[in-house]
Amino acid sequence: MRKSRRLAAALAVSALVAAGGITVGLVANATEAGLCSPAAPAAQATCTIASQTINNPTSITLTVTLSSGSGTTTPQNITVTWQGDCATGSTDTAISSPNPPTATALTAGNAVNINVPFPTGMTAPNFCDVTATGTLAGTGTFSMVLNYNSSSAPTPSATTTASTTPPPSVNVSVIKGYGGKCLDDKRNSSNNGSAVIIWSCNSGDSAQGWTFSGGELKHNGKCANDQGNGGSGSKVILWSCNGASNEKWFHSGSDGEFILSLSTHGLLCLNDPGYSKSNGTRLIVYSCKNTGNEHWT
Repeated sequence: MRKSRRLAAALAVSALVAAGGITVGLVANATEAGLCSPAAPAAQATCTIASQTINNPTSITLTVTLSSGSGTTTPQNITVTWQGDCATGSTDTAISSPNPPTATALTAGNAVNINVPFPTGMTAPNFCDVTATGTLAGTGTFSMVLNYNSSSAPTPSATTTASTTPPPSVNVSVIKGYGGKCLDDKRNSSNNGSAVIIWSCNSGDSAQGWTFSGGELKHNGKCANDQGNGGSGSKVILWSCNGASNEKWFHSGSDGEFILSLSTHGLLCLNDPGYSKSNGTRLIVYSCKNTGNEHWT
């Protein structure tokens, strides 16, 4: 997979952008996760940063810049909303900010940084998913950048070798699902909590190299896991293999279902929610229905 990807987020929340006319410097030494800029000046111009997964963040910031307006001294109102969640261990918590949104003015040529806080009490998430939208009430152009600082080095790109080499006796291959999309480790990460998604199939992409042996579906030495034994609708993540029932799968040769061996919640299958064909869609476990979005070969 490529560096910037989108993800579905669960909770819409809002935030104040800036005090009028105050210029704020950009985030020092931060890494860019995503950006957006409206195509042309327009009333109520809106731009959205598609959902991004950030691994091991220590801080997350949105930088909004008003490029032009009706005048360099005329304040323009911009409102930013963001949505998402952060996870540590088996805990996945929505992130939020004051709602309803309150917009204030930003003059042309100025920028502001907006802190995206972690959930209360969570200081070192394994990852956060963030989607953001900016809306300009006046006429002008603006841009928005999602920045972050991380406690770990950047994860390998799709063209690099996986950080953990699978055992040579087990075949590494792509796993194809609905709409011709393939099982993919977002950002080719080996971190606990990494998102398992779908992406356009590419046999040369290290993020799509999987092994299935002894009931464990593995990538980069980590196991596909029903997060927190959450049951139907919960997300599938990568986690250190420990033999737990929420990482043990049975692969049905007749229809290609990956069926979770955990029976507490009934039969659960690896599922592409909503029959999605969109790159970056996060996979879940769901009650087995023998439908096309649960078939994997």
